[in-house]
Amino acid sequence: MRSIRALTTVAPGILFVEGPAANWTVFHGNGRVELVDCGYPADRSLVEESIRATGLDVAALVRILVTHGHSDHVGSARAFSERGVEVLAAETELPNVRREITEQVTVGDLLPVALRRGTIPWAVAAILAGGLGDVGVPAAQPIAVDVLELSTGHRLELLPTPGHTTGHVCYFEPEAEVLITGDAVVTGHALLADDGELQQLPSFFHHDADGAEVSARRLSLCDARWVLPGHGPAVRL
Repeated sequence: MRSIRALTTVAPGILFVEGPAANWTVFHGNGRVELVDCGYPADRSLVEESIRATGLDVAALVRILVTHGHSDHVGSARAFSERGVEVLAAETELPNVRREITEQVTVGDLLPVALRRGTIPWAVAAILAGGLGDVGVPAAQPIAVDVLELSTGHRLELLPTPGHTTGHVCYFEPEAEVLITGDAVVTGHALLADDGELQQLPSFFHHDADGAEVSARRLSLCDARWVLPGHGPAVRL
């Protein structure tokens, strides 16, 4: 049975959710909810559970911001979109989010590491969670500003971090000094040996591994107090 690993309130109105295999962040305030990412398709009920944990109903969800278009981050965004929830992503990432293209790890990419410990169990779990499903969000729209004013009272600065995918972005909330990194930097994954340390995913996960490394180094210049990764636990710096 899928369940939330941890719920962490990192600042007023900011709830970090460590899901079964991928994470998301719940912003809440003014009777509204906005998400950054939403896990795998199979995590939809957990996303709704995490919203209720804030004391609000799922109907309070008005927008989902996407770091990138991989199945374990865009998850059930399509289902929410069909209920009227706005879905936004960087303009250069829209082809991935809409599934006009797919910059995502393939079976062929995994073959060279298939015998590595954890690879096959992770791949099976990812498939069962909907990793190969049709998660494209045709109605997704581009983010047209550098700073997003959320309906919850928070403010998010966009940090382009291409490499993992062409249009991958991170989000920085300056008042709380919270950095949401998607897969530009993580703190854990089934195919990584260490847990709880800032690190990158194995190179075969990246569309452009060199670009991903440059983006990860650039994030070190961000004055963050909390790092909320796409995989692994939150880290307080």
